[in-house]
Amino acid sequence: MEVTVMPDIELKKIQPNRLNPRLEFSKAGLDELADSIKQVGLLEPIIVRPGDDQYEVVVGERRYRAAQQAGLDLVPVIIRDYTDDEVVELNIIENIHREDLGHIEKGNCCVELLSKFSAKYATKASLAKKIGVDETTVAKWIEAATVVPKEVQQIIAPAEPTTGKIPKGKISGDMAVRISQAIDEPRKQVELAQEIARRGIPKSEARQIITRIAREPEKPVREIFKEAVEEAPIFLPFSKAHADAIVNGIKTQTSRKAKDPRLQPGATVRAQVTHFADLEIADVYRKRLGDFDDEDARREGGYTLDEFKEIWKALHGEWNPNESVYVIRFRLSRVVGEPANSS
Repeated sequence: MEVTVMPDIELKKIQPNRLNPRLEFSKAGLDELADSIKQVGLLEPIIVRPGDDQYEVVVGERRYRAAQQAGLDLVPVIIRDYTDDEVVELNIIENIHREDLGHIEKGNCCVELLSKFSAKYATKASLAKKIGVDETTVAKWIEAATVVPKEVQQIIAPAEPTTGKIPKGKISGDMAVRISQAIDEPRKQVELAQEIARRGIPKSEARQIITRIAREPEKPVREIFKEAVEEAPIFLPFSKAHADAIVNGIKTQTSRKAKDPRLQPGATVRAQVTHFADLEIADVYRKRLGDFDDEDARREGGYTLDEFKEIWKALHGEWNPNESVYVIRFRLSRVVGEPANSS
């Protein structure tokens, strides 16, 4: 492959990449990069390919747009001859592990490779091997882009890099595909996806709802949501050791990475190894693990702080001081098998 390294060419002679899989760019991210370019210049060359008296971006679309925004006249480039399929493949490989590139964008690129360049990408398996992911992942991307209704595609978003969570009001691409696979009727797919996104339903609970709707197609979606979410009891699972500590009044706090949105002060929940007690929620708030103190550890079950850290690591794999968790404080309301307090 012929490669030409040029120190600088006029930015106006470069055109955006017409095959780039990234459909949109974060304005905040572009603003930040443009500010950096204004201060220190464009440090990494843009890879381009020659066209008709101009050049087309191959790799570095975000840098190209930020350079425009920063008002540069000249930019450093590397010129290489690439075919269309090589350009698409390069962009997929470059972006494949970017968390801000969603299922729809990746799926559209895979569809384009399979349809336009079938000699090189004859099957999903061969495409998956080329871009370094498994075939199931490629299949999910393609289904998200081709089978999932447009109304559902609009609320799909990748997890946020800093928290690993799907943004509020959105669902994951995997969840959208799961809905399309389980529910035949597109109208119900849209309604179900929108309800899951609007309510911020946890993944495990959403899967149960999807299964119920698939098994009871005669029931309206909202009716199943009412039964499964609004009227269903709230459960908090505990180990047997913690169940004993709760019953004995030693444990009066639990910390979780996620919570049922209905879990608010004043709510009564079912503490569960099996349903062994009812708890009255006293308070719910967020707290960094690094801010946990001896009192928190004591409330978690009579532990020292070091003991609680070891228990947390055994349950969750690591103790990350910067991670925020839900702290749920409660009072023992009733032990199952004992009469409720009528006073």
